[in-house]
Amino acid sequence: MSLPIMNDTATLAFEFSSIGDIVPVSPLPYLIGIALVTLTTYTWATSNPSLKRLPIVNPPSLFSSFQAKLKFKNSAKTIIKNARKHLPNQPYRMTTDFGEVVMLQSERFQEIRNNPHLSFLGTIAQERICEIPGFEPLANLGVEGELVLTVTSKQMTRSIGQVTEPLAEEIALGLSINLGESTGEQSAISPTLQDVELILIDWHEMQLAPALRDITARMYPRNARPYIGWLVPECKEVRKYYKRARAVIDPVIEERAAVKQAAFAAGQPAPVYNDAIEWFEQEAKQRGQPCDLANFQLMMSVVAIGTTADLLQTTLIDLMQHPETLQAVRDEIAQVLKTEGWKKTSLYSMKLLDSIIKESQRIKPFFSAMRRQVQADITLPDGTLVKKGSRIHIDTHRMVDPTVYENPEEWQGNRFYDLRSQPGKEHLAQLVTTSIDHIGFGHGKHACPGRFFAATELKIALCHLLMKYDWKLAPGTPTSTVHQGFAQRVNPATKVLCRRRASMEIDIDSI
Repeated sequence: MSLPIMNDTATLAFEFSSIGDIVPVSPLPYLIGIALVTLTTYTWATSNPSLKRLPIVNPPSLFSSFQAKLKFKNSAKTIIKNARKHLPNQPYRMTTDFGEVVMLQSERFQEIRNNPHLSFLGTIAQERICEIPGFEPLANLGVEGELVLTVTSKQMTRSIGQVTEPLAEEIALGLSINLGESTGEQSAISPTLQDVELILIDWHEMQLAPALRDITARMYPRNARPYIGWLVPECKEVRKYYKRARAVIDPVIEERAAVKQAAFAAGQPAPVYNDAIEWFEQEAKQRGQPCDLANFQLMMSVVAIGTTADLLQTTLIDLMQHPETLQAVRDEIAQVLKTEGWKKTSLYSMKLLDSIIKESQRIKPFFSAMRRQVQADITLPDGTLVKKGSRIHIDTHRMVDPTVYENPEEWQGNRFYDLRSQPGKEHLAQLVTTSIDHIGFGHGKHACPGRFFAATELKIALCHLLMKYDWKLAPGTPTSTVHQGFAQRVNPATKVLCRRRASMEIDIDSI
């Protein structure tokens, strides 16, 4: 749902997108799907005998893993917590919504950090849905994903200095359209902050639909998904969104190709565009690799927007509960922008803002990270043999472990700001820096390559949101997170109060 424009008397009421709304009412499609894949599921459940000596904390039934997957989807936090209690420092098996994985405690992270036989892209290929029509963009995250990693780590990261000011302008426009300019009575809202990044809600829906439906579709074994794709209503909806998205992107790509061809025919240099479509085209040509530019653009949107928007929402809600920190970060933003303006280096200077985002990420982590596919048999230091084709995940409990962080359940916006002032820890405490104690962006060889760009987006968006608007939680609104599988997300029932500030420490739009 799009954010309506505010005026002096308008009362806004809109909600976060709810992933829970995508589950169909009728169980018939699922029953048919279960009947089709029973034999396949049984075969899967009895595979990989090398791991059978490892305990499994939520075993599937004899003929189907569907109920175990469904229980995991709804109760993963409890399952992992109990396993941590009863199997301390032990690897164990767990049935997840995308199959069986081997879970390792965070203390064992160093055992797999840079193992050459463990593949990030391999596990993404195994866990993503791309066999079903409509999910084609997700195929780019598979074993051919080196192109994605290269574009993200090279072109996208290098562009940060060039896009900082344009990003600030786009976010300012999005806020003006969606939250308005009224300084009148506060209005009750639940900010769908994806709109701050995207402005057009139809585009947002088209991009996020595959990611949301992915959670339901991957409950089924891979070789049954082509059939499930025609039975499950969500998959039909995905195909609709995919068709709409292609209708938006394809004309842009075709127009650019025509412009470049015309320039070539006239003996003139072709225009160069500073965006993901151009980056993928250039990198694919250098590699001699075919590239469906529309699918790559959609894939980047699916991967980047959901997690970035959720962290933006989380940070904003945390600040509403700590008004003293909110004012302190406003003062920092004003001071930095007055002296440095919109530059890459100015965002680096916002050390308190950096700390706040990192703390919000720390206190609400996914329950697992460092997902890896085993591409050759490996033996862990305790003698555990993990066969080729298995998957390993790392428990993220260390991010909220009292032996690592003082009062870990308490949000402290200046936690990493203070840590940054300690000798030798100046860089370890930065948002984009990964470590064994904070794996919100992963760690090691395959840490998230897009974290530098994401940090830039988040900081610019928060600068505008905090400087231009007053925020507070609506009375009685819930602030607890909702859990789905390994994910923790902002509660869709959370409502906040928002209004345009009558005066600001600095006119952020005049910079």
